[in-house]
Amino acid sequence: MHNKILLGAAISIAAMQAAAVPFAPTDARAMAMGGTGVASAKTVHSVQFNPSLLSSASESDDFGLLFPQIGGYFSDENEFIDSADQFVEDDFVSAFDSAITNITTPIDNIQSQISVIDANSDETADLTVLATATGILASNSILLTDGTGQLTVATQNLNTGLATLSQKALRGGIGFGAGIAIPSKKFSVAISANNSTTFSGELVVAQSDLDTLLNYTLATDAYAGSVSSYATASNEIAVMLSNIETLSQGTTADQLEGARIVDEDLPAKQTALATASTDLNSFTYGGTGRPASEGTTPIFENGALASGADSLTLDSEAHIIAVALSEVALSISREFDFSGRQVAIGITPKLQRIDVYDYIVSVDSEVDGGDISDFGTEKNGFNLDIGASTRFGKIEQGTVGIVVKNLLSNSLDSINGQTVEIKPQVRAGVAYQAFGWVNLAADLDLIENEPVAFEEPSQFFAVGVEADVFGFIQLRGGFRTNIAASGQQVVSGGVGISPFSLFHMDLGLYTNTSDPKKEVGGVFEFGVDW
Repeated sequence: MHNKILLGAAISIAAMQAAAVPFAPTDARAMAMGGTGVASAKTVHSVQFNPSLLSSASESDDFGLLFPQIGGYFSDENEFIDSADQFVEDDFVSAFDSAITNITTPIDNIQSQISVIDANSDETADLTVLATATGILASNSILLTDGTGQLTVATQNLNTGLATLSQKALRGGIGFGAGIAIPSKKFSVAISANNSTTFSGELVVAQSDLDTLLNYTLATDAYAGSVSSYATASNEIAVMLSNIETLSQGTTADQLEGARIVDEDLPAKQTALATASTDLNSFTYGGTGRPASEGTTPIFENGALASGADSLTLDSEAHIIAVALSEVALSISREFDFSGRQVAIGITPKLQRIDVYDYIVSVDSEVDGGDISDFGTEKNGFNLDIGASTRFGKIEQGTVGIVVKNLLSNSLDSINGQTVEIKPQVRAGVAYQAFGWVNLAADLDLIENEPVAFEEPSQFFAVGVEADVFGFIQLRGGFRTNIAASGQQVVSGGVGISPFSLFHMDLGLYTNTSDPKKEVGGVFEFGVDW
């Protein structure tokens, strides 16, 4: 019961529209600088942001190697984890379990006394046995009423707790990359391979499960009413039989007449007891064939708790959507002279594979990891990135760039009807080198990108700075905001080490500005630049 309620904190998904893969390259330097790169990426890193930057490399850059590049992020923007921790700390589930147990014992005791009372409802009754049975019935009726009150409070608290978990999206991702680049102003080429996997999920408390929990209170209230009617009828029988016995043992005419009068009223009381007994023994609440307001889960059957009523079967489902985008790309770039201005243009034709996993499983089912592959669909295709950039300033210390990624739209339907689209993404950027060792950058998504599943759409604006200390160590920082949603500002930072320009190691980290638990990510990479 405990585990099922925790799982049934209810995972179910509302109907969703088409989703798009986000613009989020895995790059340690870029992540540390707020996610910028369209005008500021260097050598082999440029293929992820803007292939034209291959031609903007320094004359001394002859070769670049990147392997490995590993990164990931996790976002809990709506603080689901905090809500779940609070839900467990409040222990509403145990309180509900205890409340169910507290009504089970009096119900069993009440059931055991019904046949005893029914068998002792006429003049042949054993009054001692009847008195004992009615006493047990009365005391357990009180316990049942108290237990019903506890169950009402426990159910309300549990429903409120479950509601705090509802519609709070979780999202995350992981990426891998590698590449080789030979930059040149006349003709540049790079080969790269990368994979980015994003997942998204949302917890929504299933209304049918909430209704079932509330029906426990309604069912127990109604059952307690039937018990009360039976207890009243049985007590009246017991009192009447006791009076008949006392009066019939009298010697006066008044006593004997009183016994006769009471005895004449006995059949009516016996009829009332029989009716109350039938009502109680046949009491049923919930299940197939019952009124819709009682729900489809049997709670009482023939005067007792239904089989399995102390272990709920929940309708909620676990639903996780993951999208993996794998690419093998060849990037080509060169500079062209447009009326005296050198403009670099780069293209990246690439083979793409989209894998979509749309995993749905009942919270009451055993989860078999081997079954996940049965929920996947895949599609292979071709796509193209196009980018342009040019330098400005007296000594060409500035760069502006623009890129269109995934120029060719593509889509794939999951097995459960979720449509994932590869759609064009357009981003512009500017970079500036000051004092020869400080690099400034800013990027802006020119169009809004749709979410993968349950998160907010994205349209990022980012700024970053890098201080290159003697060409040996690079210190970086940045800021990024999602102008398509609120509360999604992040700060970033990182460090790079490139001793004697023989190799470089880079680490980039970022986190939400208001609460690190809302969103956090990081990338590590190793490479060689000659």
